[in-house]
Amino acid sequence: MRRFLTALAVLSTFPAAAQVFRPEPIRAHMTFLASDLLEGRGTGTRGHQLAADYVAAQFEAYGLAPNPAGSYFQSVPFLKTLVQADSTMTVQRGRQAATTVPLGSTFMTSGNPLAGSSTIKGDVVFAGYGITAAGSSYDDYKGLDVRGKIVLLFSGAPVSFANTLRAHYSSSLSKIENAASHGAIGIVFVSSPDEYARVPWDRVVRQTKLGAMHWLNAAGQPHGVFSAIPMTVSLSRPGAEALFAGSRQTYARASEALVAGKARRGPLGVHVIFDIRSVHARVESPNVVGVIRGSDSKLRDEYVVISSHLDHLGISDPVNGDAINNGALDNASGIAIILEIARALVTSNPRRSIVFVATTGEEKGLRGADYYANNPTVPYESIVANVNIDEVYLFAPSRDITVIGAENSDLGATAERAAAAMGIELSPDPFPEEVVFVRSDQYPFVRRGIPAIFPIAGNRAADGKTDLRALQQAWNRTRYHQPGDDMNQPLDYRPGVQMAEFGTRVVLDIANREGRPQWNKGNFFGELFGRR
Repeated sequence: MRRFLTALAVLSTFPAAAQVFRPEPIRAHMTFLASDLLEGRGTGTRGHQLAADYVAAQFEAYGLAPNPAGSYFQSVPFLKTLVQADSTMTVQRGRQAATTVPLGSTFMTSGNPLAGSSTIKGDVVFAGYGITAAGSSYDDYKGLDVRGKIVLLFSGAPVSFANTLRAHYSSSLSKIENAASHGAIGIVFVSSPDEYARVPWDRVVRQTKLGAMHWLNAAGQPHGVFSAIPMTVSLSRPGAEALFAGSRQTYARASEALVAGKARRGPLGVHVIFDIRSVHARVESPNVVGVIRGSDSKLRDEYVVISSHLDHLGISDPVNGDAINNGALDNASGIAIILEIARALVTSNPRRSIVFVATTGEEKGLRGADYYANNPTVPYESIVANVNIDEVYLFAPSRDITVIGAENSDLGATAERAAAAMGIELSPDPFPEEVVFVRSDQYPFVRRGIPAIFPIAGNRAADGKTDLRALQQAWNRTRYHQPGDDMNQPLDYRPGVQMAEFGTRVVLDIANREGRPQWNKGNFFGELFGRR
């Protein structure tokens, strides 16, 4: 009875405009944003600017105010880095003849944002996942001396870690920070056999060739770049097997032992030299920001931020003759949904203010969201929470939703209330190995100490027959980050309607509650990042 009354109370405050969510507006927004006209909305491109203009026009039409600077745009200054084709990797083992391989066939890198020409050389040390877990006994560097060395690291983190903890320690940023703190001068990333099968090497090459971007701080320096390890390298599976060949273990055995918690870390008896050529350019690309002002005189200067990324990959090497990465599900779907949420909430008189941010540079490493979290358009200390929406699977209606990060703060209870009001269930992350907690725009807010959640589409079909999990896996394998993610694929917009309602309920609940959202007592992220 208590749960029913709570759900009824939430329902009673639900805005009338939100009770008429329909598939058609979601489809209409996506049709424009994912059209060939926008050329894949690459960060800093004409296509992305057209998309930004469209979102700003919708914000203005709905009645959202511009950000306090008087514009719907927050321009983000970027340094773009492109690696050049004459970059090479040379491998030397003992007295054997050195082998030099070109970029692409065996190794890939986005280049060095700090130098046009750079040489990184050193002996290779296998350091497991490259993780030193705070507050636990897990330390991949225990007993290793990697000073002046290049560490070889597997992507991911131990399966024994809790999901969001596993995701955090899987992030490249965490691994680079840790390697640098141990004195390493370079990182070579390899993947597990399952991940190599899930993410084909040709996709890695195609996307990496699009270049890297880092936002520039007030001093004009690229943010998040470590001078000790300014760049990293990824290897194909044959490349990984070659570096392990001749050591005490093969690549396959090292992977199996690492998963089993029995990895034999240490020197691989091989020396590598990376000669990397990079070119740089300064570009600008906007976040799009709209505000619904709160109605409560005591709470209106606190803000709930709802985010979704506007950018995608742009134009790449073609796949089956198509070079435009339209980004329909990733992430025209999320932008369409936050536009619908904005339309619904603009007349709801929320107590707190609500900031809508359509971010740029997500596909470049969450850059636009990171810029906003570090340079917000409202006072940083006034941001109470972030809700992020990204890549909604539009396959078939489900009777559940998964909320990534729900266990970290009392936003989990907020999600439960919204689900109860809708008569749906909350399900755990169906693909923890994908570590999505660190792969979308809520993570920069978490790193700034702001409680955040990331709702994603469920995988329990409403009809009890459709295998949503299989459809999601097949889509990730055949369309994710490929030109096939366009408006010609089969789409069912009803899950988008469900996500729009869920997001509206969650954001409105946060905006109208008495106290600010809080990290759960003793939560890892609350303890690690606090309120920076």
